[in-house]
Amino acid sequence: MRPYAPVRPRLFHARRAVVAMLTAGGIAACAAPRPATEPAPRTTAVEQAPTRDPMRAPWTVTDDAGTWSNRIELASTLESRVDTVMRTDTSRVVLELSWSRLAGSPGGLSGLVTAYRLGVGAMEPDTVRGLLLPMAFRATEGRDGGQVRFEVPPSGPCSPLLAVVQPVRDLLVRPPGRLEPGTTWSDSATYTICRDSIPLEVTSRRSFVVRGAERRDGIGLVVVVDRTADVRLHGDGTQFGEPITIRAEGQGTMRLELLPRGGVVVSGEGDHELEMQMRGRRRSQDLTQRTRITIAP
Repeated sequence: MRPYAPVRPRLFHARRAVVAMLTAGGIAACAAPRPATEPAPRTTAVEQAPTRDPMRAPWTVTDDAGTWSNRIELASTLESRVDTVMRTDTSRVVLELSWSRLAGSPGGLSGLVTAYRLGVGAMEPDTVRGLLLPMAFRATEGRDGGQVRFEVPPSGPCSPLLAVVQPVRDLLVRPPGRLEPGTTWSDSATYTICRDSIPLEVTSRRSFVVRGAERRDGIGLVVVVDRTADVRLHGDGTQFGEPITIRAEGQGTMRLELLPRGGVVVSGEGDHELEMQMRGRRRSQDLTQRTRITIAP
């Protein structure tokens, strides 16, 4: 029979294991805590608003100050009837100008006519004798349904300057601040022009409707606008020593292209027809004037 063997070694090993566990736990409890590993930040995709197509309506019209240049051409045919005699004349006017909207002056405009050429019949347009160029003018943009108002020298309504700047009316419009297809507006004015040195009072009303937008090489987006115009003229004076009365009515249409920035006309084309009657005691004359109007940058 084997002698009794004590089990202390096993207890010793067990105690060592327990002590090792406690020691390891104590070390773990006393050691400085290690920071927990933070997860890498998640990248969130930022959704960007889709770029707005500038061709889509509506289009915002700004009132920027700036300087612009234009060329206006008027090609006219005048049919006159005196009793039973019919006569046809043609003329062509070419006007070039630069103009500015003045900063700090609401509605203020200043301009410079740099060229004015007139051709009659088969003659090419040429400078007009006695007309000094360049010719400066000042004006105020129409507001509250009014057209542009020119500030002319006090030399009277039949001054050469007034005749020179009248075609600029077709260039200067004031659209609303927001345009889209179908947008309409109108303006009107009463002013004076001359016919054979006879002052004539003109009543003009223009109506505009937006058709859409297009792109133009070298210009960018333009808003296309159709314009109709109705005018009436009347006046009394003396011609060749005889009292005479003048009455006239006219209508016209134009297609204009506007820059939203500044709301200015960069180009346009259209036609206008005017029926005029001149009545004196011994003589009467009927006239029909048809004019093709072209506006270019």
